[in-house]
Amino acid sequence: MRKFFFISLLLTVVLAVQLYAQSSQVQQLNEALDSGNVTLTANGNGSSSGTAIRGRLRNNTAVEIRINVIITRGLYLVNSGMGQNMIAAQVFLGSMEYYMSGSTYYIRLPANSETQVVFVAYCANWDRDNPSASEAFSAAATPAGLIDISSKISRYMADNFDDDEITAVQIALWRSQGNTRAEIASHFRFDDDDWNLSTRIINY
Repeated sequence: MRKFFFISLLLTVVLAVQLYAQSSQVQQLNEALDSGNVTLTANGNGSSSGTAIRGRLRNNTAVEIRINVIITRGLYLVNSGMGQNMIAAQVFLGSMEYYMSGSTYYIRLPANSETQVVFVAYCANWDRDNPSASEAFSAAATPAGLIDISSKISRYMADNFDDDEITAVQIALWRSQGNTRAEIASHFRFDDDDWNLSTRIINY
């Protein structure tokens, strides 16, 4: 009986350690979504860039999940309607709050619950309207032509976390798809500094 008790106690301790390790590890959102541990619902808000998408992340597990604020390689979000598809580069709590451990920035998703979040995201299509609140998004594989620029944007934003360079990042995303300065300027306001920084991001 005593032997059985100690075996049970050992298994309980091992399980507790495993659960703690799982909850304390900071994960990439892409990986959490692919595993099914987290599910996403999201909608636009009429903006083309920046805090343009609000939604909820549901933690489907029995332990807290920590998600990196920086979305490595970006998260491609497909629009359910006729508006822009988006590339999300960062995710914050709905109040724009986040936690920090050393140089890692993350949000917490409590076990078996939904958490309000906001995405810093950018329009991936030149010829579509800004996404409205009536348009929902779902995560999908990033098109081949956007993988390189999405990775560069994520790296740049990770290295310059406190900078507010939304305009330059949006320009870089459109430029990478062949849009000219004149085309972008026809309906998106920017200055020479924004254009020059977009060049740096493209070459990052």
